[in-house]
Amino acid sequence: MNHDEVAKALLGMAEALRTQDPPKLKMAIKCARSTLKLETSEELTALCNFQLGKLLFFYTDNFELAKTHLQIAHAKMTPMGAFYTKEKLYAISMIADLYIHYQAWPLSPIKAALRHEIGTTHGYPVLTYKLMFQLIELMKIDKDVKGAFEVCEIAINQCQNDPKMELYFRITKTLVTYQLMHDEPENAEVARIGSMIKALEGIPSERSHVECIKDFFVCTKLSYMFYEGKSRTSRQLLRQIQRAQWEQGPTHGIRWLGETSMTVFACVLNIVSALVQSNSDRVEKYYYLLMKHADEILFKSARSPQEMGVVRCINMIKMTTLEMMACCNVMACRPQKALVNVQNMLEVSHRSSGPLLYRYFAPHMQYLLGLQSCYLRENDAAEKHFLSAIKMFQKDGTNAENTIALLNLNLAMTYLNQLKMAEYYDVAENLTAPKIAGCSQMLKNNVKLLSAFFSYLTNKPNECRALVHEVLHESKAEDFFRLHGCALLLMSLIVTVDEQGVKPTCDWSKKSHDHVMTVWSYNLYERIMMNNKCDLNSEVMRVIQAEQLESKNALSVDTLVPQISNMQISKLLQWFEGDPFKLLPRDETVL
Repeated sequence: MNHDEVAKALLGMAEALRTQDPPKLKMAIKCARSTLKLETSEELTALCNFQLGKLLFFYTDNFELAKTHLQIAHAKMTPMGAFYTKEKLYAISMIADLYIHYQAWPLSPIKAALRHEIGTTHGYPVLTYKLMFQLIELMKIDKDVKGAFEVCEIAINQCQNDPKMELYFRITKTLVTYQLMHDEPENAEVARIGSMIKALEGIPSERSHVECIKDFFVCTKLSYMFYEGKSRTSRQLLRQIQRAQWEQGPTHGIRWLGETSMTVFACVLNIVSALVQSNSDRVEKYYYLLMKHADEILFKSARSPQEMGVVRCINMIKMTTLEMMACCNVMACRPQKALVNVQNMLEVSHRSSGPLLYRYFAPHMQYLLGLQSCYLRENDAAEKHFLSAIKMFQKDGTNAENTIALLNLNLAMTYLNQLKMAEYYDVAENLTAPKIAGCSQMLKNNVKLLSAFFSYLTNKPNECRALVHEVLHESKAEDFFRLHGCALLLMSLIVTVDEQGVKPTCDWSKKSHDHVMTVWSYNLYERIMMNNKCDLNSEVMRVIQAEQLESKNALSVDTLVPQISNMQISKLLQWFEGDPFKLLPRDETVL
């Protein structure tokens, strides 16, 4: 038996081991690796590298080795003409996925390789479309606006006879506009997408695809609206997603998300909406639903190969949801639960393959620890956490400007609360109008509130009043209750606020379990009622005083500190640098 026959037998054995129940993956990889020790033909050597690279890609975290074997396979298959065209496209697609997932290697080589394959390889349109999507994603990671739009146009022109794929690429083009330019797409382009969707709706066989395309279009728009802080104006689209009926149906070619993944995405959109409207009970409701479905997807992905992009997306959504739930727990004076959320973020990033999740979310975890430290009156620790977050921050994200501005905003507020004016001035330099010009309107409004507070402290009432009026107007327009409440309470320090003005703030602060706002708003309410000669023994006054007392007790350090009963979790508050995974429980550190 010659070496080619032996290699084919080993590859067959590797596949048999892979598909066993339960699979024997280590033995399968050993069989595939053994083929490379044989002297085989160039064609079979290429196939052996491809099969080994594919096993490493789907079943291990050894990205470097997977990339190496896939690159060898692709290089050997390229001069073989049509013999290995399909395998060659699969190989370059997996390599592109590794670059997107890892985001630590120079992107120029893979971008050039994808351009070459898209321009020269024919006969497999679905694979070619996938390469185009991957190239657009790499352009976005590289912040190459011109390149991303160029590939979108090439893809749209190539899909003239496939309206579903043309729609996908047209919507992707709007996504590039939202993410890289932070702007709205042209009205003509949006109208074109709408008319194409309507035309497809008349074809019964395309129903499941059309619904998926519509969800992609709506979710793309919603994500941008939330980024911009358009909470109230997004409600109609959010209701559309809530009413959507997701059907798996027969799938031909590419489609955006399955039923369970779409449920997860709808949940996170509802959580974002609830969070900006300070509805923490609704956040918690969707949090548990999302976690259930996300864990279901990840559980399945651990047992059968899944698109790396889907797993990465679900992990990112899970991390984002844990972060939002932690914010609610900090606000509601539940420090133990907030720290458990941060610990869970560490666990998810540790379990996931590659460093991407930790690299992206480490600053977010430091930010959460900084917020919790503020509530525990540990101002020095809060400063250190915010400074660590800024130090860990990756400046190459698509919304990097917003994130770094948010971190500087919290650090500046921490300094201002302590009247550390010199330190405040240094940080405030990073929050001037030109430096936050590319940030969302919501972030800009928070910076205005910070500036108004500074104006009040430095005895500039007119400037303070003007800034507060702007914040009140814009926060009311989009139902940012907490921002509106903060602005109203600041306004009450320089002008008279009546009962009708403060009562809504009292109501929603109680509903959202926001004890800081409850104390402030009910204290103001009490003073207004006393000025109105309200009977101190009346039911209204008793309620006002009871609400203040309850929230003051909740905010007391003597109440908060004993809640942190787990010593392992409490150590997170002392994590400012270094390896945080050693702070995880032992069963989480050995994977």
